[in-house]
Amino acid sequence: MKLNQSSISKIGRELQSLVKGEVLFDEFSRGRYSTDASIYQITPIAITIPKDTDDVLRVLEYCKLNELPILPRGAGSSQCGQSIGECVVLDYSKFQNQILDINLDEKTAWVQPGLVLDQLNAHLKKYDLCFPVDVSTSSRATIGGMTGNNSCGSRSLYYGNMVHNVEAVEAILDDGSLYIFENIKKDYLITKNNQNRQYKIIEELIKIYLNNKQEINENFPKTQRRVGGYNLDLINPNGFNTSNILVGSEGTLSLFNKVKIKLSPIPKQKMLGLCAFQNFRQAMEITKEIVKLKPTAVELMDDNLLNLAKLIPMFQGSIKKYFKGNPEAVLMVEFIDDNLNEVKHKIKDLESLILTQNKNNFFSFYENLTDQKEIFEMRKAGLNILMSLKGDKKPVAFIEDCAVSLDHLADYTTRLNEVFKKYNTSGMFYAHASVGTLHVRPIINMKSEQDIKNMRSITEEAFQMVKEYKGAHSGEHGDGILRSEFHEMMFGKKLVNAFESVKDLFDHKSIFNPHKIVRSYKQNDRSLMRYKADYKAEKINTHYDWSNWGEFSDAVEMCNNNGACRKLDSGVMCPSYRVTKDEKDLVRGRANTLRLALSNQLPKDAFVSKEMFETMELCVGCKACQRECPMSVDISKMKSEFLFHYYKKFSMKLKDKIISNMPQNIWLIKLMAPIFNNIKNIPILNKVIEWLFNFSTKRTMPEVQNINPLKDIYYSQKNFNNKVILLADTFNINFEIQNLIYAIKVLNKFDYKAIIPNFDDDSLERPLCCGRTYISYGQLDKAQAEMQRFTNYIINNNYTSTPVVGIEPSCLLTFNDEYNSLKNIENKEKIKNKFYLIEEFILEKIKDGKKISTNKFSNNVLVHGHCHQKSQDRLKGLLELLTTLNIKHKPIETSCCGMAGSFGYDAKNYDISKKMAHLTLIPTIKKEFKNDDIIVANGTSCRSQIFDFSDQKPQHVSQLLFKIFETIN
Repeated sequence: MKLNQSSISKIGRELQSLVKGEVLFDEFSRGRYSTDASIYQITPIAITIPKDTDDVLRVLEYCKLNELPILPRGAGSSQCGQSIGECVVLDYSKFQNQILDINLDEKTAWVQPGLVLDQLNAHLKKYDLCFPVDVSTSSRATIGGMTGNNSCGSRSLYYGNMVHNVEAVEAILDDGSLYIFENIKKDYLITKNNQNRQYKIIEELIKIYLNNKQEINENFPKTQRRVGGYNLDLINPNGFNTSNILVGSEGTLSLFNKVKIKLSPIPKQKMLGLCAFQNFRQAMEITKEIVKLKPTAVELMDDNLLNLAKLIPMFQGSIKKYFKGNPEAVLMVEFIDDNLNEVKHKIKDLESLILTQNKNNFFSFYENLTDQKEIFEMRKAGLNILMSLKGDKKPVAFIEDCAVSLDHLADYTTRLNEVFKKYNTSGMFYAHASVGTLHVRPIINMKSEQDIKNMRSITEEAFQMVKEYKGAHSGEHGDGILRSEFHEMMFGKKLVNAFESVKDLFDHKSIFNPHKIVRSYKQNDRSLMRYKADYKAEKINTHYDWSNWGEFSDAVEMCNNNGACRKLDSGVMCPSYRVTKDEKDLVRGRANTLRLALSNQLPKDAFVSKEMFETMELCVGCKACQRECPMSVDISKMKSEFLFHYYKKFSMKLKDKIISNMPQNIWLIKLMAPIFNNIKNIPILNKVIEWLFNFSTKRTMPEVQNINPLKDIYYSQKNFNNKVILLADTFNINFEIQNLIYAIKVLNKFDYKAIIPNFDDDSLERPLCCGRTYISYGQLDKAQAEMQRFTNYIINNNYTSTPVVGIEPSCLLTFNDEYNSLKNIENKEKIKNKFYLIEEFILEKIKDGKKISTNKFSNNVLVHGHCHQKSQDRLKGLLELLTTLNIKHKPIETSCCGMAGSFGYDAKNYDISKKMAHLTLIPTIKKEFKNDDIIVANGTSCRSQIFDFSDQKPQHVSQLLFKIFETIN
């Protein structure tokens, strides 16, 4: 089916008239939904985002009448192509995401299909319950997607797969009827008087089972993990759970309206053992002996994964803390029990087993839950860690979850490595050793025709090997496009016919997600792939140096679509998405849009289009993706690169010109200080300002301050033995001079004179600047010029080894980030300075031996970290300093404040900015703050946001340090 844009627009408008939810049908939105975490790319017809069941039914009825296929979608993180197709997509994740009912007596819950697993478990925690199918993508995986995929998770050895944990499914069939598929007893077909559609389906399913019973017994894998085809082996004429046939059906049989799941108690006691092996095969051989100790999980990480993790900022601390030496394999082994002594006994048995096998093995164990979580988080990120490999050759998923019995695991992995060697590649292994389902990814260049041929050959040889071991060609991630074609090879022709009969029984017109599981596409059909034969990314002249990746387009292509940026709880990434829940506002959505534009798969000049601007508009430059995305897809930097090119074509708004050029325009604002400082007191002026400059009248505007008190303190500095350059950023030196005053006084206490360059050097007509406002608005040529000014000053004054101390994180940390990335800054290599946030500098001086005492300071300090501190792991300096000073403190989980420099001052962004603040920041402050507490927030934006939306006035750390040192005897 090939529809032109005119036909698609007509479909989109007609769908819009039918539903209360949203309908997307422009080329940019369709492009963003054309990929999942697989190697494939298929553009959908349109995307519907239903508000409720009525919307779903209206979309279904419309698609039936117009003979359009329909595809349900959750997180879009499928690795086999299940969640993409030339269909009308139903995205359940934005609105259909509620817990409908929890039955504590029977430990079950009814939930909507778009509910995210981590959100569910966060809610269940107060009942000491959890949903135990803990997939590695739990931060974004939806229950509907997990059900459709028959997902498994790390602890399936103990808890089973989704099919063992789904009690019932309320399904919407192709005729729009709703039925609950649940457990039925032996006499169901006899006693059921109303022979409705559901009755006939169940009757036929039993016939299909009986007609194929011998083949099912002979050809279905006997491994615990098996998600290929439909679950015919779970049909039982004597009674069975009829939802079993829908679990793992990948949206090909029905839509899910709600799912009833089985809940489990949260384990009372839990311990984790880390077993490090110098030989990979030995780890595989001993796994079956470990499983006899009855652990809940046995997870593998190989040396390839560990070595890549060492290069990712987010995991470097964990690697150093928990993983010693250079093992070829590490097995994480978890035990749970109500009795702690029993768990400890099993850990001792494990240690004995590991060290008896080989005295060179290494064993450690962890009882602390924080340690266990940190280790498991790294394992959960295994896929993304592997995909962080730079270049066109990537570890590719196409045989990544074959399952074999533990008796064959060592031989299987050895033989698989021989296959890889035959095709001049290698594989990376990790994940579920406990059930013989290792994730193995050969390194393949999906842009190479030869490598795609090799992929096909490796697939066939691997699956033949799996069949020989009576294993499963898909142990977890499903069929989709990647594996459906091979069902006849693995199950035989008669069972493929049986699968087709099941499909036709539920969906005789093939309206639900066609070409998956049955009547499938070819695995190696390159026309369906993300990198098609004619794929070519445009090269653009950039201001940033992207050579670490190759080209700008290569950095964009690092996004593997796994969707880690969809997480809603921990960390910062991605604040705009957490508010809007729109794919457009994800790191993934933005990276995909850039990739499609650069490869000319969107309308002409898409890279510098209004639509691209809208895609980037709500990125607040938090830089969380730089750290929290394991591929370090830095959308903040990509946005400023894009804006540089965009503003060559389109003019900048007056407000944006004023703010982006603030370092040069500040004299004008200071000249108008009497008016500027009284805006809030003159209502008509307030309105004029909002109309003219788009500044929100709901905001507390900063006041221009008299700089003389700062100069008085500065020029009073006498007789200090050491010097630092104090980076007096544009905002603090004009609007919050007290922070600089406190900083100078604190530095003086440590025998350092603070040098503010433009106070000492008359040739500087204005302060030195980091260029942050220019960067935020894409004026990279001007940012480069500002950084050149800084470089020249340092060199000309022989300050190349003088410490540089800053008080504004977004300013100071620019010199650890963009300064190193911008091209053509002359003599940059001569800059040997260390760049410190003030708290980092003070901490270093204390460690060098400065004696202090703070016994009289008793206030508790709540610490909100600036996003850029978090992204560069620079919050730890402040926390360590407060610990060193014996100051009671607590870092509060606050995500992004949502102010983002000028972003929150913009009238049209006010509501979004406020919602970002109320995701975690404001509720956490209101919950945690006690009467005498002090809130420390180093970012000027953060302080402004906290002041506007809470009753508290936060301090800069320089003010806190001044107070602390004032208490010294």
